[in-house]
Amino acid sequence: MKDMEKKQEYFRGVSVIKITFITFIIGLIFGLMFFFVKGVRAEDNETKKVVLKEWTTQLLYDTTNACYEGTIRWIVMTHPSLIGQMPGLASQRQMIVHCFCVMDRIRKEIKIEEYQKLVYDQERVGTLFTTKAVECIKEEKTLPSFFGKQTIETDNSTIVPNGETEDSKVESPDQKQEESEESPQTIFQG
Repeated sequence: MKDMEKKQEYFRGVSVIKITFITFIIGLIFGLMFFFVKGVRAEDNETKKVVLKEWTTQLLYDTTNACYEGTIRWIVMTHPSLIGQMPGLASQRQMIVHCFCVMDRIRKEIKIEEYQKLVYDQERVGTLFTTKAVECIKEEKTLPSFFGKQTIETDNSTIVPNGETEDSKVESPDQKQEESEESPQTIFQG
């Protein structure tokens, strides 16, 4: 009984209004502290955009990684048997060298200010990367383990990287055997 009386004595004179007021004051203090520490800035999306004057290392790294991921998707789409397999070191190297080629071509042809605007249009930037990727495969012979003897089809044209035409691609059983020994699946596994 004495415990109950002590509790009643302690809370005597405390009303719901006082508790609400104290809670409000404490919340206000924490709120003001948050705004002072965090800072309140009124900016729109336009002021956050930074116009680059050159290709920064961060932009090159991010864009090359995006190219690499796209290259993996492209390879898996053309070789579905590779789904779920981790690329081996030789495959990873071929893909990164391919993306270096793509990035070099984009950097030579497009100014950074134009690229910054283009990057927000997924369709246009996708077309740009696909075009440059096909150019690299055709002209620089990148990704030979994946597209060395295959036809690469895009929306605009059919490209055979080794300079062959569709009519000249008659293969003997021996050629097919050699290809299967150096198949993308083997190189993808490492």
